[in-house]
Amino acid sequence: MDFFWSLPKSSMSDLEAQLRTLFTSSQARHYEAGAILSDPGAAPERAFLCAGGNLKVTKMLSNGREILITILETGSIWSDRSLLKGYWREVFVETMSAAAVISIEKEAFERFICESPDRLTRFMAKVSEQMSDALTLLDDYRGRDVASRLASVLVRFSKEYGVKKEHSVVIDVPFTHQDLANMIGTARETVSRNMARFRAEGYVADSRTATLEILNLGSLEALIV
Repeated sequence: MDFFWSLPKSSMSDLEAQLRTLFTSSQARHYEAGAILSDPGAAPERAFLCAGGNLKVTKMLSNGREILITILETGSIWSDRSLLKGYWREVFVETMSAAAVISIEKEAFERFICESPDRLTRFMAKVSEQMSDALTLLDDYRGRDVASRLASVLVRFSKEYGVKKEHSVVIDVPFTHQDLANMIGTARETVSRNMARFRAEGYVADSRTATLEILNLGSLEALIV
């Protein structure tokens, strides 16, 4: 199985401060929206820290379909290769907005992780948790209709990236209807039709400015059957 690992900023707890120290001696590179940071042909085997902006990780399947694996926010750390000789096949990292990224040699990252048994254990536990979540998500999608799968993604995004307001949750991550389609395995037009339905029923409010507002989280959760 092809494997991509990343550590979202919200998942690292006490590891975060330690890991960030690895990147302090390197300067950030700045990219415009739509820039490809990593691709299967390059694979320079480095570890990266997102110092600003949002990025998306996609994989090209053998049938030509692109799927969205995850979204990386400011503070996320990832690698071109999984730790200890993993795989990097047909996986791309692309900026969703203007972004700043710091990178270091993968060997330096691995030395830091492996020099402490406790640090290695905690790191591998986080990576294992990510894999488990991904497999659970795939299993959850099996047999569900598009509306249910889409609602599941929006609920998850509201918890991972949302900012709570008085009566709603605002998700200020610049994903498109095509990104949502790539995540749940359907066509963009199908996502657009379902989003129009969600708007009409007062579940969400979205716009071309890439800000999504969840108006009725409970109703979306009720669609996840």
